[in-house]
Amino acid sequence: MPMVLKPLDGGRPIPLDKAIVFFGRGPDCDVVLNTSRKVSRKHCCVAQINDYFLVRDLGSMNGIRVNEDPVSSEARLKVGDILWVGDLGFRFQPLTTNGASPGSPRKARPPVVDPKFLSQEIPVAIPDEEVDFSVENTGGIRAPLDSEPMVDASENGEED
Repeated sequence: MPMVLKPLDGGRPIPLDKAIVFFGRGPDCDVVLNTSRKVSRKHCCVAQINDYFLVRDLGSMNGIRVNEDPVSSEARLKVGDILWVGDLGFRFQPLTTNGASPGSPRKARPPVVDPKFLSQEIPVAIPDEEVDFSVENTGGIRAPLDSEPMVDASENGEED
């Protein structure tokens, strides 16, 4: 089910439309929160892991809270939870259209989502085996994988 973070101040919903969504004041974040000095440059991230969402603090100064409870490293988000990024609050909820409840039989118009919050990247699959994930900045550098298998020199008739 598509999920969003709805700002408590009445702003537009922020779609969680990729595997990991970064929040902070920095321009390289997916969601740039520059209205509060209590938000760090790279404050936190929300990751979709299979059928649930996890929020992780990325070493911010003012931390994150879920429903007023401080989160030391990470926490699982449930529908209706309030996520506090510094002093900015967001309600974690399913994407709905025009106030209709999820599963409503009437046909609704597509939701209005601010285009600056939409991701243009391809989602990254996170393996089922582990919940751990790594956050790394590669700087856009890509290295090709070697496709030829390594050959042991001793198999080629060379002796020590």
